[in-house]
Amino acid sequence: MNFKELVAEYAYKTELHSHTYPVSACGQVLAEDSVKIHRDAGVSTLVITNHLTDYHLVGRTTAEVAEYYVSDYYKALEAAKGTDMCVALGCELKFEGTKNDYLIYGICPDDIEKIVSYIPRSIEEFYRDFKNDKNVIIHAHPRRANMDPTPYGYVDGLEVFNMHPGLEAKIVYTAKDAKDRGLLVTGGSDFHVCHSTLTKQANCLMRTKHQLRDSYDVAEAIKSKDVIFDIFGNIILPYFQA
Repeated sequence: MNFKELVAEYAYKTELHSHTYPVSACGQVLAEDSVKIHRDAGVSTLVITNHLTDYHLVGRTTAEVAEYYVSDYYKALEAAKGTDMCVALGCELKFEGTKNDYLIYGICPDDIEKIVSYIPRSIEEFYRDFKNDKNVIIHAHPRRANMDPTPYGYVDGLEVFNMHPGLEAKIVYTAKDAKDRGLLVTGGSDFHVCHSTLTKQANCLMRTKHQLRDSYDVAEAIKSKDVIFDIFGNIILPYFQA
């Protein structure tokens, strides 16, 4: 199969890692605007993976946090109505007193309140209780500065290709970790802000043979390993065997 045939077969592009304002305080783009930005960039499915951490709990109950958290997802979903782009719910979870972030796919809005309840706990407890055959739990940018080592047995994969242009992901080390440990591989733009040169949006997309309709489709695609990654037209086959 040549290059043109490969990209034609894996025609659908998914952004696996994006943030919107105000749910992610570090984000600078409203959910509605993010939909337009990513549609213009040729994205087929946009996964909203806003931060979920202990700062969300300040002055809010668990139920209030959950309602607030999904608000940007619903705004994006509404903005995508009538278009050919799908919006999926994800989550970037950080536990209280820790440095690591964990991306979660294969969830629905009803799951968020339960996820919130684990913020004061640990990845070990969360994985034991929350992990099921529909979801995928990924250590986000695990080699970024100040990250703690990935806990063995408590993640399904690593975000190898984190392409946030302002933060060093040390991709080579993460890629080796994933291979040595037999973990799933993901990647994403870690979108926070739009830039006219397209360096900060849609810079790393997962390509699939079929459009991913929701978070469960996203999780199944990641688990299938039948994916490739597209970094500005540079195609990566993460599971290629010569």
